[in-house]
Amino acid sequence: MRKFFCFIAALLPLACSVKEDRSVCPCELVVRSEDVLKTEGSVLVSVVQEGSVVKQGMLSREDFEAGRCSMTVPRKPSLVTVFSGITDMNAKDGRLLDIMYENQCDEVYSCGEYATLSGERYECLVAPHKNFVRLFLTVIGMPEGAEASVTGPVCGYDLTDQSPVPGVFSCSPIVDETCPEYCIRLPRQIDDALSLNIFQPGKPAMMVEIGRMIAESGYRYDDLDLLDIALTVDLSSSRALITVADWETENYELINY
Repeated sequence: MRKFFCFIAALLPLACSVKEDRSVCPCELVVRSEDVLKTEGSVLVSVVQEGSVVKQGMLSREDFEAGRCSMTVPRKPSLVTVFSGITDMNAKDGRLLDIMYENQCDEVYSCGEYATLSGERYECLVAPHKNFVRLFLTVIGMPEGAEASVTGPVCGYDLTDQSPVPGVFSCSPIVDETCPEYCIRLPRQIDDALSLNIFQPGKPAMMVEIGRMIAESGYRYDDLDLLDIALTVDLSSSRALITVADWETENYELINY
């Protein structure tokens, strides 16, 4: 009997040294905004690990602001990207936020936050920033019966890093509800290739390089929060007037084209 107790006593230290490996257990990730969201529409949350989206969820603005964004993810260092203000854009292949052809960009705000996810639960606070541009467009000397469209080289955003996705963007500007000019929402651009195209029946299309004009005004597409632009194009004199953000001031750029 004494030998039996000695055998059990010898095993106890070994048994106590065996611990459960908690690193393989998943983590409960809770994502919520530090402040009230600045735009309507749905919220798309993506968890990116090693360059790939491992978990994704779309929820209403109300649910997101109420703190109901919770998902179980592998316990690895991650980048959490959040896009709010989604109304007409589509999540494509789980990786892209796509602007449909002949549609303008949604009023999207976005951000990316690093999350260690080292424990059983992790709370990620986010603060989305303005990731679209309102272009208020006035065209002087517009031919009777002519139609206009704005084309560009960006068709959406990469959900893994918020970067603009190269592709065809084409949309006709619409009359703004509060202003007499046209208005169109643009995504963040990658170059100065934006153009205003004017079509007249029976005549060649007219192209105005508005992207070059915006670049010459000093506008920055790498700002954290994108500013809005007011642009007046005078077709009769080949001149353009550009104002950034606050067009009630006298700060403007007059550019020949």
